[in-house]
Amino acid sequence: MRKFSMIVGALALGAAVAVQAAAPADVVEARHKEYKEMGKAMKETAGSFKSGAPDAALIKANAAIIASKADKIPGWFPVGTGPGVGTKNEAKAEIWTDKAGFAKAAADFSSAAKGFKAAADTGDMAAAGKALGALGGTCKGCHEKFKTKD
Repeated sequence: MRKFSMIVGALALGAAVAVQAAAPADVVEARHKEYKEMGKAMKETAGSFKSGAPDAALIKANAAIIASKADKIPGWFPVGTGPGVGTKNEAKAEIWTDKAGFAKAAADFSSAAKGFKAAADTGDMAAAGKALGALGGTCKGCHEKFKTKD
């Protein structure tokens, strides 16, 4: 068991070092990929609710995608990957200058994502819809302060 824990720890450390060693443009590109996946999940989910006949399986799967990424968001923004790194970058400097505010926004999103997943997992689409609304509110709040306008 101890050997397994050491291996897991070494792999985690290696992954963290690899992220830090990556070129800023590569980090930004990877971050965009993650956000696009979450955005697609949100869009599909909202569309399913708007259809009038929510697809519980689709919503549950998308909630899992979003929740699986939520806690990782702060790690997607290492120093040196903000505006001006030579690639399209929608991150505002406030992510780094207001670290506490960004950390709170990310934590709020993570909490809402977990709440949405829990509601979707029950199959209660009314509860899932309400939780999706709360999740969307955290997206909006973070985008307003920490993301440039599209």
